[in-house]
Amino acid sequence: MQSVVNIALPFFALIFTGYLAARGRMLGETTVAGLNTFVFYFALPALLLIKTYEAPAATGAVPELLASYYLPGIMLFFVALLLGRRLFRLRPADAAIQALGGVFSNVGFIGLPLVILLYGSEAALPAVLIVMGDTIIMLGLATAVIEADLGSGRRNRALLKQISVGVIRNPIVTAGLIGVTLNLIAVPVPEPILRYGGLLADAAGPCALFALGATLAGRPVTEGALETGYLVLLKLFIHPALVAAMAVWVFDLPPVWAAVAILQAALPIAANVYVLAQRYQRRAEAVSTAIFVTTAVAVVTISALVSWLG
Repeated sequence: MQSVVNIALPFFALIFTGYLAARGRMLGETTVAGLNTFVFYFALPALLLIKTYEAPAATGAVPELLASYYLPGIMLFFVALLLGRRLFRLRPADAAIQALGGVFSNVGFIGLPLVILLYGSEAALPAVLIVMGDTIIMLGLATAVIEADLGSGRRNRALLKQISVGVIRNPIVTAGLIGVTLNLIAVPVPEPILRYGGLLADAAGPCALFALGATLAGRPVTEGALETGYLVLLKLFIHPALVAAMAVWVFDLPPVWAAVAILQAALPIAANVYVLAQRYQRRAEAVSTAIFVTTAVAVVTISALVSWLG
């Protein structure tokens, strides 16, 4: 348990250090935006590319990993969509935002540094598969429901193009694809390039966590205890429990791959959900509150989960 505390508490302490720095007005909005740009476009892609390149070859468990993660994720999304309609009396677009909050983890800023810190390069390949899958499958699914409800006039082809362009322009997804390709074809990379990428990668974890905390400080936190508690239950407990059942008992994934899938499902709600909510002007403040609360509660739940996973 002491080893878990030694890893988890400093990890989440970085998030709240960034939060306190921003709340204390030590960082302006421009500074926070610049830090996020560095993390998103440089540090995290370098971390993912280097670690994926150095990862052991694929074990053949890729289909099982995707099934373990996305069968329960998609099922939970539609159950939450229905509950949002019935229990909270939301229209489909609002219910889709709420449902996405229950299944869309912060696999970038928290997940990647955490699983690589815990399991090393072996965790890189399953981690990048989940990052790409979330961007393509879950974000695309929620966007499709929102577009269908709001009736903005976009045709299916235009919607597909919009999602595809967003995926291609995502530097984390692109870096993951490059890393996987280099890994599979075993192309030697010159040592100076690896060292350059390693320097950027070393900055990814601390900068990503600090930037996340600073970003949370600039988001509104409003009332709505019932909905927030509901999303905490979905995101931090039900989602990882379903993934764990599939990864361990149904598909019997390799231990590290199973641990990565379970931990990624147990992470707090991703900031991308707030971005989507703000873009469509649907429940942005409620989502912002849920992101903040799930991040705070995850200090305890992730620590307990890491201890259980060993």
